[in-house]
Amino acid sequence: MKSIPKAFQGDYIQSLLAKKQMSALEPYLQAHHHPVVHLERGQQGSQQLGASRIGGYPDLPKHMKWPLTQDGEYMTSVAQLNLAQIAKEVGEDRLPDYFPRQGLLYFFVGLDEPSYQIEHQIIYISEPEIASIAYREPEATTILEEEAEQAFVPYEVHAQGNIEFPTYSYVDYDQLANYDISDEQYLEWKEQVNAEPDDMVGKIFGYPVSSHGDDYMEAATAIFTGKHTYDMDKRRKWLVKQCDGNEQQADREIEDTLMLLEIESDDDIGYMWWDAGVIHFFIRKEDLIQLNFDRTYCSVYSS
Repeated sequence: MKSIPKAFQGDYIQSLLAKKQMSALEPYLQAHHHPVVHLERGQQGSQQLGASRIGGYPDLPKHMKWPLTQDGEYMTSVAQLNLAQIAKEVGEDRLPDYFPRQGLLYFFVGLDEPSYQIEHQIIYISEPEIASIAYREPEATTILEEEAEQAFVPYEVHAQGNIEFPTYSYVDYDQLANYDISDEQYLEWKEQVNAEPDDMVGKIFGYPVSSHGDDYMEAATAIFTGKHTYDMDKRRKWLVKQCDGNEQQADREIEDTLMLLEIESDDDIGYMWWDAGVIHFFIRKEDLIQLNFDRTYCSVYSS
């Protein structure tokens, strides 16, 4: 079931819609909004041990080996997220109940080619293990640094919590038309109420940047079947088959697929995901609650 952070319960959505005389959309938006944590670029560098960071190199436990690709190359560290720091910055009332409040998450990737089923590792360490972390540089150039011919610049990041309404690729335009609300009206309203930080470099949860609107199905299908196709009908057939023919179960699996992290292309950091796109990491809600990061999916979207 949908987890609504306390700050956005009650008449919160209704009050946002009333200002623009769009109250007719309330039932639809109550059913289709997502919690989101925006990540804003902070101070350059990696001076603060264990702080949330994008780019650069991570702070790892002494016993932890640097993740390698299947070909034995050093994976690239994309992000290090301090979950307690994020919870403090966002505030308890703006976080869904399935967001873990303690520990560190590390995101590593291999070569982002092709753009789907990208080799990656997401590693979690518990709060007690943080006492043993130390700044670590790899013993060899990581795979994406080699491709980019540069090291990625580290920036500390800070978090802001909100809810996000369906984006242009996820909104049901028939619903808008039923209430005589134009695409332009809705998207203008959404931009106002879902304002992003000026220096946003990524987000946790929310709607993926996309043009086709089926990233959750793609991720759920890949997690359950290990297969990929651009044919959406075939994706669904694979997923339904994996659910023993149960269409409702397949729908629930798609609904319970979360975007754990999205990182944008950023000139300051040096990230360039294909043609100025984004990289996404997805996880099942159940696995996130259980802190199981062995079944995740990584892909790149670029226009």
